[in-house]
Amino acid sequence: MAHNPERLPVTLDGRSYFIETVQYNRSTVPILRDQQDNSTEAGESQLNTQMWVRSQTDWSYGSNQEFLDNEDSDRRRFYQSEGVDVWTKGKVSLLPICESKNGTETFTDVLLHSFTSDNGTDYLYVADGTDLYFSTNFDETTPTWSLVTALASPETIVDLASDGETVFIAYSGARAIASVALGATTQPVSLGSSNADHLNVIGGRLISMYGAHIEELASNGNKVTDSLDYDLPHNGYWVTVAAGPVGFLAAANINGTGTIFFIQADTDGLLNQPQQTADLPHGESINEIISYGGLLAMATNRGGRLALMDTQQGAITYGPLVADVGPVYCLADSDRFVWFGAASGVTGRADLSVFTDSLVPAFANDLKSVGASPGNVTSIVRAKNNIYFVDANNGVQGPAESGNKVESGYIKTGGIRWNSQFEKVLRNVELRSSPTVALTGSVDYEETGYTYDDTDLVYDGIATPVSGTIDVTFTLDTGIDLSTLTLENRVRQNVQYSRSGKYDMQITLHRDATTLTAGPVLESWQIQAFPAPTRIDQIVLPIVMRKRVVTSRGAGAVATQDPQAEYDYIRDLMVTKQVVQYKEGSRIDDVVVDQLSFEADRLSDDADWWEGTILVKLLTVP
Repeated sequence: MAHNPERLPVTLDGRSYFIETVQYNRSTVPILRDQQDNSTEAGESQLNTQMWVRSQTDWSYGSNQEFLDNEDSDRRRFYQSEGVDVWTKGKVSLLPICESKNGTETFTDVLLHSFTSDNGTDYLYVADGTDLYFSTNFDETTPTWSLVTALASPETIVDLASDGETVFIAYSGARAIASVALGATTQPVSLGSSNADHLNVIGGRLISMYGAHIEELASNGNKVTDSLDYDLPHNGYWVTVAAGPVGFLAAANINGTGTIFFIQADTDGLLNQPQQTADLPHGESINEIISYGGLLAMATNRGGRLALMDTQQGAITYGPLVADVGPVYCLADSDRFVWFGAASGVTGRADLSVFTDSLVPAFANDLKSVGASPGNVTSIVRAKNNIYFVDANNGVQGPAESGNKVESGYIKTGGIRWNSQFEKVLRNVELRSSPTVALTGSVDYEETGYTYDDTDLVYDGIATPVSGTIDVTFTLDTGIDLSTLTLENRVRQNVQYSRSGKYDMQITLHRDATTLTAGPVLESWQIQAFPAPTRIDQIVLPIVMRKRVVTSRGAGAVATQDPQAEYDYIRDLMVTKQVVQYKEGSRIDDVVVDQLSFEADRLSDDADWWEGTILVKLLTVP
C-alpha cells in the first residue's frame, strides 16, 4: 500500500496504516528488569531503590586490582595506594613519615645491615666505600654513627654478616675477609685467605661466595675441610644463601638467569655440593632471596616471586612473577610480612598470610623515602620493630622519631562500572571514619613528687579525638576529574553531575593540622548512582486491518488493503529484526518490530482472511 500521510496517519517501512488511537500507547522501556535475590545474606542487591550501590569495608587483600566490581574482582582489594597502611582489617590509616637517618654523615648509596647482639641490642651497620659505621640509636632523628677504625690499607667493603658476636667483612677480590667484634670500633683483623663478594651466617655456618665459587668457612676464616667447596659453570656468580626446611638454598645467576641450588648436610655435619633445583625464566636474574614460613621470597630484576619449598627433597615450586612493582632489589621479613625495596624511594609490603592467586600474596606500597630525586631502594632491614632502608640517592631512611604521620596519603579503588558498560550518573558518596586519639594533660609526672624514668609523660591525661580530613575525587572514563569533595563522617554528599561508563575513585587522607601524629582512619565508603543507558521507547501500534479503511483526514476517501498480506509483511519484519523507519506525524524513528498480536473482528466479505486489529509492538533503536 502506498504512503499517503494525509489519509492514513502512520507509516511503517514506507507503508501507511490507519490506527485505532484509543489503544495507541508510547512509553519508555524500564531500565531494570524485575529481579529476585536468592542470596542467603543481606546485600546491596536487596535494596529497593532506583539507585545502584557500591561500597567497600576492607582493603587488607592488597593492591593491583584494576577494577573494583568485575565478576571476578575481590572487594577487599584496590588498585593503588601511597602513604597509607591497609593491613588492619577494615581500616585505612596514614603511615609514618620517613626521615633521613644519616645523622651528621653524608651517606648515599651505601650497604645497610641490621644485627642483634646476644644480649638483644639492635645495631645498624653501614658500609660506605672503605668506611664502616654502626649505630644503636638509629631510631632517633639524629643518630650517632660510630666509625670503625679503618684497615691500614683500606679497601671497599662489599658485604657484611654477623653471628651475634662478630661482624664479618667482605672486600671482594681486593683482600681476604676480616672481622671485628659487634659494637666495637677497633680495627678489623684479617681472617684466613678467602676472598668474598657475599657473606652469610646461616644455621650457625659462615658461607662465603666469591664470583662463581662458594665454600663454608670456620669462624677463623679458614675453609672447613671436606665441606662445601664448589664452582659454578658458564660464567655464573653466587648471590646469597637462605635456610630451607632440610638444608640451604643458594641463589646464583648463570648467563643472566636466576638459578636456585639445594645444599644439604651429611650425617657428619659437612655440607654436600650444591644441586640445581630450579631455574627462573630466561633473562630474569636474582637480586636476593629470603626464606620465611615455608616460603622462599625472591627479589628479581623483573619483580618479585614466591616459591614453595619441598620439606624433604629441597626442591622449590615458584609462582607467577609480580611484575607491577618493577624491579625488586632487596627483602626483609618480620611477623607475617615481607618488605621489599623498589624504585623511586618506594618500599612495599607483602602479607604472606593472604593470597590473591596461587603463590601471589597481597601487597601494597609502604614507607617512602624523603629527599630530592629518590633513588632505588637497594638495602632494607627490620630493626626495633620498624623498617630501615637505603635510598641510593639519599642514604639511610627510617620512620620519624616524632611519630608524625605523612601529610597525606591516598588509596585508589580501581574502576567502578557496576558490572555494565553503559553510562551511569553518580549521585552521592558517604564514608565512615574514626579519629585517632591524642592524650593531653596539664601536670607532668615530675610535678607529682615521684621520680619516673621519663619525665615527659603526663598523668591524668584526657583522650581527645583528632581527626584530620578525608576527601574524594572521581575521574570519568574520559579522563576528566570531578570536583574534589571533603567528606564528613556519616554525611552523604551529592557529587557533581556527570555521565560515565566507569568511575575511578581516589580517597585521600590528610593528617590533623596541629597534632601531626594523628589522622583519620577510613572504615568504609559507599556511593550511589543512577543507571543511565540510552533509553528505548516502546510503541504499541493498533493497526486497523480491513479490506477498506477510511480516515477523516483529507476528503475521507476509502483506501483498500489486503489484511493477510500486510500481516505477513509486518510479521516478516519481526522475524528478520530489520531496522525500519517509522513515521507518526512529523516524528521519525528507527524501530524494530518486537511483537505482534492480531485481534479478529470478523471474516472478510470475500472470506479471504480475518479483519480486525493488529497490535504491533515496536522498539525504537538508538
